Amino acid sequence: MNNRLFTLAIAACALTQLGAQTDVTSTYIKNPSFESGFTNWTTVALQLQSNTSFAYKDGTLYAEKWVSSGNWVGTASASQTITGLPAGEYTLTVAAQNYNQASTSAKCTGTYIYAGEEQTPVYTPGDYSVSFTNLSGTVQIGFSANNASGNWLAVDNFRLYRVADIANQVLVDSLAAQVVIADSLCKQTMEQWVCDSLAHVTDSARVLTIEQEQSVLQSALAQMDVLLDKARFAIALAQATPGSGTAPEVTRTVTVVPTGATEALMRANMSGSNILERGVCWSKEHNPTVLNDRTTEYFYLNGNIYHITGLKPATVYYLRPYVMNNTYTVAYGDEVKIVTHPKGNCVGTWDNGAPTEAANQRCITAINQTIEYFNEWTGIRGFTLSGHYGASTATADCSYGGWMRIGPNEGNQAIGTVIHETGHGVGVGTSSRWWDSNYRTDEKYWRGRETTTMYQFLENQLGNSNYFMKADDTHAWGANATYDWFVNGADKDTHLPLQYIGGCVLLHSYFVDGLCPTSSHPNGVPSYTYNYDEDSVYYLMCKDPERGLDAGLLSMKESYTIKRAAISMCLNDQEEIPAEAAWKLEFDPSSCLYALRHVATGTYLSHALSSSMQFKNLSSPTTNEQFQLIPDHTDVTLTNNGASITTHGYWMTWYNSENKAFTANTTSATGYCTVGTFDASPDATLQQWIILTESQVRQLKPAVSAIEVISPEKVTPSDAQTVDMQGRTAPVSARGLVVNRGQVMFKK
Repeated sequence: MNNRLFTLAIAACALTQLGAQTDVTSTYIKNPSFESGFTNWTTVALQLQSNTSFAYKDGTLYAEKWVSSGNWVGTASASQTITGLPAGEYTLTVAAQNYNQASTSAKCTGTYIYAGEEQTPVYTPGDYSVSFTNLSGTVQIGFSANNASGNWLAVDNFRLYRVADIANQVLVDSLAAQVVIADSLCKQTMEQWVCDSLAHVTDSARVLTIEQEQSVLQSALAQMDVLLDKARFAIALAQATPGSGTAPEVTRTVTVVPTGATEALMRANMSGSNILERGVCWSKEHNPTVLNDRTTEYFYLNGNIYHITGLKPATVYYLRPYVMNNTYTVAYGDEVKIVTHPKGNCVGTWDNGAPTEAANQRCITAINQTIEYFNEWTGIRGFTLSGHYGASTATADCSYGGWMRIGPNEGNQAIGTVIHETGHGVGVGTSSRWWDSNYRTDEKYWRGRETTTMYQFLENQLGNSNYFMKADDTHAWGANATYDWFVNGADKDTHLPLQYIGGCVLLHSYFVDGLCPTSSHPNGVPSYTYNYDEDSVYYLMCKDPERGLDAGLLSMKESYTIKRAAISMCLNDQEEIPAEAAWKLEFDPSSCLYALRHVATGTYLSHALSSSMQFKNLSSPTTNEQFQLIPDHTDVTLTNNGASITTHGYWMTWYNSENKAFTANTTSATGYCTVGTFDASPDATLQQWIILTESQVRQLKPAVSAIEVISPEKVTPSDAQTVDMQGRTAPVSARGLVVNRGQVMFKK
């Protein structure tokens, strides 16, 4: 809870003593001794250590931060949020230290263990305990050091004990106390919607009685906690006045945002003095603020990577980075639209064939954790990882389809190795597309645009052509990588969640580029690859120099058929761009497929026929009107009278007994469009379609005077240059939404 108003209520009501405290660690704390690395923990500035120097550790690993003797260790933390706790009195015990090796008896300051608002200072090595009362069912536990005066921090072995139960009467009395606070806060100045939300929950809380299920009372307390916090924050924002120092500012918003099913990663740069918070806020509506959902949690790798959690799968969100100073002055960055993946449904099994229970437990834990990461970040469905013990297996191996062996080496009975081998199970070094020259060049780097972008995001090197994914016939790794993202060897396993998340983000990007993780994904995994504005119209141009770039926009001909209209028809300064060439984009988050609706007629572009494209007059698109948009591999520069647009195209594909693609007819620059067999060659420009905004089309008036299609076969990655920070000019809609992703442009 956020205050101690409930002490008297708890004292006045009988607690049900348990006689002896009950160890509930395994029920509520995940990975309590860091034996699975930092999985399930949020950490800052801690590293894993396997030596025996910290005598109070449990198992093989513990977390530490060390600096040379005589220096202060500063800041570090580890935290985990526990949910589903029954109302009761608890004790948290943790092995920890804040140690000064130059003065071993000194009580160093700045470090504590905590549970909710309760905390206990940490000094010399030992077990430390903190007692707390939990009513709402949710509590954050952890270890925190802030300007710590020792030189060696260590923490391990979190244990949770249940001491006493709490009667429903206490929960009802606590709700009544919260209602009084809420009524008082609602009289103060704040955003009206916050006051309305608090009042609504307060009205619901007034009628709850001790006859309710405890879970209902706990849920009401949790909701009141959140909204009381939000109300206090809203009041502080309403009373904010400019302070001294440099005003806060978001100086850079990175519009590339890796997304999972319920999580996302975002980078941004901020500046200012007297900073209170830096983070990201989000909402399902445009222009989110810090009064919506927000996070300040981040990973650090060449700058902060903000970690957004608690999203819903297959849902559209709007994100903005923010920075706030200590007078509650807030500055926001650009808004970025994202769409979360559908949750994966991968499963994992283990045959329990190892000779010891400990080895079996290590293997099944690693498999289960791998499946959690895959279901969150990769978008794969219908995949089963089948784990088996291999007594003579030197390390571990896995075949395409997911049949895995793990050997007796304890270092390989871990999540890093299992994630690596599962990569082979979903196509890395095992799928025919991995060896296809359309996807990997003779220079052994991956052609795919999405993978390059995501790798550069992880390393904070967007647009830097020295950062790309390399590969041989079996494995992949990043050029100039900070981490070995695919854990090519147990010695490369950092046991850090960011390494595992990043590896799965890269796997997903390979699938977006076309690598097939299973036979159920014949053309990779569809995803939200073109970031569009629902209120805008778009224009399509074939990327082929003879069938679109010098001819025109995709348009309608008589009798609901398709042709590529001459671009001259819409380049008169006194005329509007004709609706015959205008399209609305639609995206289905559940299938991750796009549809194109013709503005003038309201009909959908359809591939229902086996040989040619057509229009369908439907209230909503069917599978015949849905397309997977795969980013192509080469950039194109359109120029006119000194103005230029550098962009790229997309393959518009689907599966119908084989992989099909929307293609320009080869007989005439203004001819009909047809259905073709998908051709992943970078030179298959007849199947690559540039999506243009209205402002971009107007830039091209009165004609496209020059084009340049640059093929990667002519260069190596070191010859690449960037167009801008993200590799191309990113058009911005009226709402400031970036409507395309930028990439690296290869030059001759």
